[in-house]
Amino acid sequence: MRFEFRLPDVGEGITESELLAWHVAPGQHVDEDQTLCEIETDKATVEIPAPCSGRVEQLAAQVGQIVKVGEILAVFDAERAPAQQFSGEKHAAPVAAASPPALPARQPASPVRAAPSTRRYAHQQDVDLAAVTGSGPKGRVLREDIDAVLARVARPVSTATSAPSPAIASSAAPAGGERRWRLSGVAKAMYDSMSRAAHVPQATTGFAVNAAAFETARARLAAHTGQRVSYVALLIKALIPALKAMPQFNASIDDQTLEVVEKHYYHIGFAAYTDAGLVVPVIRDADRLNVVQLSAAIDDLAARARERKLAPDDMRGATFTLSNWGSHGGQDIFGTPIINPPQVAILGMGRVRSEPVVVDDSRIEIQRRLNLVLSYDHRLIDGVTALRFMQPILAAVEDPLLLLADA
Repeated sequence: MRFEFRLPDVGEGITESELLAWHVAPGQHVDEDQTLCEIETDKATVEIPAPCSGRVEQLAAQVGQIVKVGEILAVFDAERAPAQQFSGEKHAAPVAAASPPALPARQPASPVRAAPSTRRYAHQQDVDLAAVTGSGPKGRVLREDIDAVLARVARPVSTATSAPSPAIASSAAPAGGERRWRLSGVAKAMYDSMSRAAHVPQATTGFAVNAAAFETARARLAAHTGQRVSYVALLIKALIPALKAMPQFNASIDDQTLEVVEKHYYHIGFAAYTDAGLVVPVIRDADRLNVVQLSAAIDDLAARARERKLAPDDMRGATFTLSNWGSHGGQDIFGTPIINPPQVAILGMGRVRSEPVVVDDSRIEIQRRLNLVLSYDHRLIDGVTALRFMQPILAAVEDPLLLLADA
C-alpha cells in the first residue's frame, strides 16, 4: 500500500530540520528501522529510521532543503501500514493510493557518503558533494577531498574556454565579491538564543582568585584515581553548594505571570566548541556525581558534541551554565559570558596562569591565578547578591578542602 512518511517531531520545540543526507534511493527496498536519512536540528544530527518495510517510491525532499515537521519526506510502497500514526511524534499515517499528490521529481542516485561536518563544510564552500570523488573508506568524501577540489579551481587555467569544476556551485562568489549563506543548524540556534538574550538586562561582575591549591588538588586527584580530572568538574563541585544556598541563581523567570521558578535540581550546562559552532551539553543531576564522574560525563558529552552525535535531550533543560573560554587560545584574560535564556545566570572561567600580584605594600609575588566572570539577569539579581553568591565559590577555589563540606 502507498504510505507517505512525514518528518516526525524528534524533540520538544523542534519545528523544522535540514536534510543532510539520504541513505536510500528511489526503487530501493528497505527494512523497517533501516536508516532512511540524516537531518540536522538546531543543535544535533539525527538519523531517521524507515517507518516500514517496502520499496521507496519517491524521495520528496532534496539534500540541503529545510523540511518542516509534518511535511512529506518520502513515499513508500509499504508491505504493511506502520502501527504508529503521525501526530507530530514518530511516523506518518498511510493514505489511499487513489490521489497521490504532486511531488518534486528526483532521479535515482547513490547516496554520497560524508560526515555531517563534511557536508556542512561543502555547503559553506559552495561545493557539490555529488561531484567530488571521495578518498575515504567506501568512497566517503573527506574534508581533504573538498580542499583538493577548491585547490584545482584556484589554479590558473591555460585557456579561456576551460570549464569550471562541476563541484563548484554556480552561486560561488567572484574574488572580491560577496557570498550569502543561510543560517541553519547550530548557527541558527545560536542566532535564536542570542536574540532572546538581547532582551535580558544582563550585568556582569569579574573576579580573580589564587588557584594554586585548586591546580594542585586537580593534579593529586588525577594521580590518585588514574582518571582525568577537569577544572570544569572541580568548579561544578564548588558551584553546587552556592546554587543550593541561593536558589535564585538556579531559576528562571515566567514573564507571563511574573513568577520566579526556582529549580531544586541541578542540570549544569557547559559550553562546548565544535566545528559547527558552540553547543551546550547538559550534565543532569550534577549534584549526585563526584569529581571523577563529572569529568567523565564532560569528556563523553564533549566528544559526542564534536562528532555531532548528541541527541536533542542532551542539550535541553540546563538550570545553570558554565563557559570555559580558557580552554581555547591562551592570550585572552577576560570574557563576558552571555546568559542563555530562560536561565538567569552563567559563570565563565579563564585559564589558570601565572601573574604578578601585590601581596602587601612592599612585596610582589607570582601566583597561579584564575579569572571567573559571572553574568546575571539584573531583573532578578543585583550586584551585591552576585558578590554574595560568588564568595563560597572563590573560597573553594582557594581552599579545595572546603569542597568536602558538601560531600
